[in-house]
Amino acid sequence: MVANLAINPTTIALLGAYHWVMRLGMRIEVSFNHLLKASSYHKTEEEMKAEYQVIVKAQQDPRHFAPIYERYYDAIFVYVNRRVGNYDITAEITSRCFYKCLQNLKKYKYQGVPFSAWLYRIAINEINQFFRQQHTMERSVALTDDHVDLLIEELDRKEPEIDRHVLISVLLEQLNPQEIQFLELRFFENRSFKEMGYLLGLTEINAKIKTYRIIKKLQKLSKEIKYHES
Repeated sequence: MVANLAINPTTIALLGAYHWVMRLGMRIEVSFNHLLKASSYHKTEEEMKAEYQVIVKAQQDPRHFAPIYERYYDAIFVYVNRRVGNYDITAEITSRCFYKCLQNLKKYKYQGVPFSAWLYRIAINEINQFFRQQHTMERSVALTDDHVDLLIEELDRKEPEIDRHVLISVLLEQLNPQEIQFLELRFFENRSFKEMGYLLGLTEINAKIKTYRIIKKLQKLSKEIKYHES
């Protein structure tokens, strides 16, 4: 069932003032600065192999785990916080991620993606578990201007009738958390379909198919939006 997508100037004024909206356990925060720009997740084969040697040392002796923690802590913290939006809870979830990483490090095997993908996979599971166990917090979605522009390009709406930030926020409200996750990984974090598949337990092809089904859904929804003057 698609929600009423009629938008009036009052709606725009409210969204423009607060930059976030809530619907069915989803909070979308629109950031108008560039502090949340995604860093590159791509590494060369040589970089991944060099990275793996560090992991092997830690697998052989846990005392070598410290460099892994120091290297990836900030990235995992930011990843979790974008989805949780609470620093204390983010710190707790991030700590659990590294605890489970240390516990299961000997099981890790190189699979042609960066080691960080394995950590992000743990983080995804911990975030999902957190939201399954409690019902008082909303899942956050952090958006920058760049993210909004990318989605506008995918919608093929170069000059929408309404503010593009409002348009994207309203459209994202119509998606469930699983659909949002595909957009975050692909368009906000610039991950390859291969890595997305690894993170989500899908084949590379299925990750691509599901992502563009969601884009088609957004394109369809965007055409249904009606702007009403009050």
